[in-house]
Amino acid sequence: MIVVVVVAGAVLVADHVAIRWTEGRVASRIEDRFPGSHATVTVSSSLYLPRLAVSGTVQNLHAHVTDVTDGRWHFDTVDVTAHSLKLNRAALLRSQTRLNSVSSATITATLTVAEALQAAGYGSKADLGGLADGVQASVRAGAGVVHIEVGPLAFTVPYNSLIPCVGSGRVSGGDIVLTCTTHSIPAALQ
Repeated sequence: MIVVVVVAGAVLVADHVAIRWTEGRVASRIEDRFPGSHATVTVSSSLYLPRLAVSGTVQNLHAHVTDVTDGRWHFDTVDVTAHSLKLNRAALLRSQTRLNSVSSATITATLTVAEALQAAGYGSKADLGGLADGVQASVRAGAGVVHIEVGPLAFTVPYNSLIPCVGSGRVSGGDIVLTCTTHSIPAALQ
């Protein structure tokens, strides 16, 4: 009985260490792609190591990234929530983290209206009357960019390795919140 308890305890400790190692690797990868950003990654997967060994899957991964700058665009936060991630088990044996697929990933990016005005070249004299809380944005795909129109403000944001899809947008408390869902792996997680 004592042997079973010791083995179970060792498996739980190893599971915890493996989750923290994976979270740290993914966070470092994101921060390397976006210098000056800070990433916090959380893996939610019960019995992480046994699940990886048997199926190579992780239930959920959430990355919360702050201070993301991509060219002239500065996002206060970018949140990526990926579900049913399939990892490359051979890479794990070489102490590498490689994703093969995700069933879905939801990305929510937040930038202040002031940042959007500045990056879009509107300056401080723009008419902000149509940017009230709750206003919905028109969001459509372009060649390598996302076209966004919200109230009197129209601008484009380039696709990047954290925001690889087109979805919806709205104004919330002085921020523009962009949300999209993809079935592809966001490159920043790769």
